[in-house]
Order: sequence, then structure tokens, then C-alpha cells
Amino acid sequence: MQYFSQEERFKTLVSPPKDILQLLQDDMWLISGDFYGIQKFIFDGLSTKNASKVLRAKSAFIQIFTEYIAKYICFKLQVGNDAILSMNAGKFEILVPKKEIDLESIQKKLDDYFIQNFYGLSGLMLSSVACKSDDFTDTQRYKALRRKIIDSVEEKKFQKFNLFREDAFDVLSYDTNIDNQTLCPICNIRKSQEKQEYCSVCQSFVKLGQKLSYEHQEELIDSSELGIDFDTDFITDINLNKKIKSYILFDGHSPADFKTLADSSCKDLQTGIRSLAVLKADVDNMGKFLEKSNVTDSFENFESFSKTMDNFFSLYIPKLMKTEYPNTYTVFAGGDDLFLLGAWDEVLRLSRKIEEEFKAFVKSDDLSISFGIAIAKPSTPISYLADHTEHLLEEAKEIDEKKDAISLFGETVKWKSYKAVHDALYSVLEDFEEHLNTAFLYRLLELIEMSKKAKYQKDIPSTMWRSKFRYSFNRNVLERMRGDNEKERAVKILELLSRLIDENPKETKMVVNEFIYMRRSIT
Repeated sequence: MQYFSQEERFKTLVSPPKDILQLLQDDMWLISGDFYGIQKFIFDGLSTKNASKVLRAKSAFIQIFTEYIAKYICFKLQVGNDAILSMNAGKFEILVPKKEIDLESIQKKLDDYFIQNFYGLSGLMLSSVACKSDDFTDTQRYKALRRKIIDSVEEKKFQKFNLFREDAFDVLSYDTNIDNQTLCPICNIRKSQEKQEYCSVCQSFVKLGQKLSYEHQEELIDSSELGIDFDTDFITDINLNKKIKSYILFDGHSPADFKTLADSSCKDLQTGIRSLAVLKADVDNMGKFLEKSNVTDSFENFESFSKTMDNFFSLYIPKLMKTEYPNTYTVFAGGDDLFLLGAWDEVLRLSRKIEEEFKAFVKSDDLSISFGIAIAKPSTPISYLADHTEHLLEEAKEIDEKKDAISLFGETVKWKSYKAVHDALYSVLEDFEEHLNTAFLYRLLELIEMSKKAKYQKDIPSTMWRSKFRYSFNRNVLERMRGDNEKERAVKILELLSRLIDENPKETKMVVNEFIYMRRSIT
């Protein structure tokens, strides 16, 4: 496809469109499903101690549940599963002949399920639009159909639960007699089963997490094993394929806990902090791009583009993690976004690799990817880290209209300038490491802050950073040099640092912080 590279390593990601000619009729319904509240579903109430046991499983459950409901709708409407046009990242679309369809009763079952099991914090919305065969064969009509679908989904977002039903609150029943001994230690919401460590919902997630650890590439799971049973006449097997399994580091047949991931930081060094990094990323301006490009000129274009983009995140990135960055954990990868965590130094290297690979994969200059990355101790509540990383991503998205930015170490910059500074500075610091004491490195951060004030706030006293920098460098570094060659080398580093602190203080701060974190006493 014209938007994606044909390089050998990407060829398997490019997905051909589905042939829908046999589905087209004069009058049809296009049914959409959208799993909403994904972040709440995955993170809310989750304790850090047990989070690694279920995080990936809860994310996989979203994909499994979405597939189950899409197939269930086909079952109820008495059409084959080939009517499912698309299904990824918690969304699906189904094309069926126009006839009486009772989506309301299916929506009621969905609402009841999410109220009973998850107290309505998340759910799956169904909507439908009428369409004709011409809507799929005419460019302008297909563009209009895509807008109708978006509008229909947006409208449903304001009608998540029908509270005017007579039995609206009857299905909501809270567990009683909960105390510290009976509260489920994973979700901190439901009551643990009698003689069981966890509640029934979390127990099913733990079992799913163990199934995801099996080395077999694909494996079937019965939907009823996960408590998904909307109709006694409809229980289906779901294929735990590569997209659902994704990648996480396992300790035996259990996901590695966050402390294990954190302890894997700086594994080739005798120094360095032992912490997690949490990364959230997504593609910039996707809506605008789809509207202005020819992607929505036809079903074939849209289908192939959507699936191929999803393949990059759900297949290519997890494979990269497994082969080159193993001390990591995929929480969510699909559609056009990512949420992952792992040993902080590996996540930082992985972020740079993802940005590089995305630019190589996507041929359009109108598409870029932005990141928010937080570094924290493994005991930090995962729900807080999820919210914090979301906030960092929002900061990256606010840098300008084009985005292509990263938020890290308290700064938000464009990827281009960050990579340029990292390429120019980090290896130089490594080569000169033996001459850089800790006191000088922390002093360097203070001087960078002064440079930022002088550059962005026009603070006159802060312009003294240059003289202070030269004094500190001469005292801590240059005066300790022995021989003309070492002194000449030190002067070049002085000039490089002085220029970068002046021109790119934010980016320089990010690189120096990473260098310090790699060399701090083990914590």
C-alpha cells in the first residue's frame, strides 16, 4: 500500500483488504461496536503488588470479548462470521442485510454484564447506520459513510447506560460483608471467592495470563472459561493468536512482577537505578490525516490501511520487544497506540527504536508518533502511573499542531531535536565518563535549568550560566587532565556541552539525566 514501506522487514505487515463483493446488497446495516473506558477497565482499583498477574490478561480480554460479541451478533442475526468487516483495538464493524435487528436487547445484555461484573466503569457500545452497496463503490459516498459511522459512535458515547430502564438498578448488586480478609487483593472492589484467594473475575484473568505464557504460537480458549456466556446456545472458541498474546516477560508460567522488571535495569552495569519506565504513545493527527488523504476514498483503502497500521503496533513492536528488549511488558498494543512498561533503560532505548521504525514504516510525512514516558519505582501504584503517563502524552501532543514529540524527565521536545542531541552527546559522555564526577554532573543539571530560564523566560541573572559552567568544568574536569591530548579532548567536550546547553537546554537535560541514571549507585 502506498502509505507503507515495502522493505523486507515490513512486508508481512501490509494487509490486503477483505473482499466484500458477496456481502453488498441494495439495503444494509453497518453495525459498529466500541469498547469504551479501556484505561479504567485495565487499571482502576488494581493493586501494584498483583498488577503484573492480570494487566496483560485484562488487555487481552478486551480483544477476546470484542471478538466474542462480534460473533455473537452474527449468530443472533443468522449471518456468517464473514460479515465481520474489521475487528481490532476494541472495535469492530459488521455488514448485514437490512432487516429487523434488535440491537437494543443485545445492548441490554452488554450493559447488564458490565454493571454486574465491573460496576459500569467500562462497557461496549453498539450503533448502526443504514447503507447501500453504492456507499462502498463510490468515493464520495464512502467518505460520507465513514463520517456517519463516526457521528453514530460519538452520539452513543452520551448514552452509555440507559438509566431510564425500570430495572436499571436491579442488576447492580454490591458484595456485602467485605473486610480486609475477604476483599479481593487484585481488584480491591469485589469479594474473594470462598476458599479462594481472588474474586471469580480476577481469578479468570489470572488463568488467562497463564495461558498467554504458553510458547505455542496459537491456542484456543473457550469463551465460557472467562465468564463470557451470553447465550447457552452460543459458546465459541477464541484463538489466542500472536496479536492477543503480544509480548511480556514471564517468570516460569507467570508474568514477571514489576520488581523483577525493575531489577533488570542496567543489567550490564554495576551501577544504575533499578526502576520501571511506563510508556504511552500514539499516532498524531490520525483523524485529520484520514479526512484529508485518500484512505477513506474506498473500503479497500480504509480496510488495508487500518489493518496494516494495527499490525505494526500489535505484531511488529511485540516481536521487537521479545528479540531485542526482553525485560519489557506489553499492556496494550493495537490500533494506532501503545502502552507498555519495563526496565527503564530498555524502555528508553525501545522508544527511540519504535520512533525510528515507525518513520521507516510509514511513508507519509503527515504521520508521526508522540510519546509520554514516566520513570518510577516498581512499588508506585500502577493506576497513578497510567494517569501520569497519559498526562505526559497529552503534554507531548500540545507542543504544536504537528506533534512528533516526546515528554521525558520533566521536558517536552520534538523528536528530531531530542535525537540529534542524544546522538551528539550521549556517546561522548560515555567515552569521557571516567573524568566526570557526580558533583559535576548534578551541577550541570543546575546550569541547564539556568540556561532554560535565560532562553525561554529572558531571565537576565540566569545568563551567568556560561561563566559558571566554564568555571565548574575547569575546576572539576579540565584541571585534572594530564597531557595535551586529554586537555584538547576536554576542551572539545566543553565546547560541545556549551553549545548544546545554549541551543537545546531541554534536550540536553534529558540526555544528561539518562546518563546520570545509568551511573548512580544501585538503588
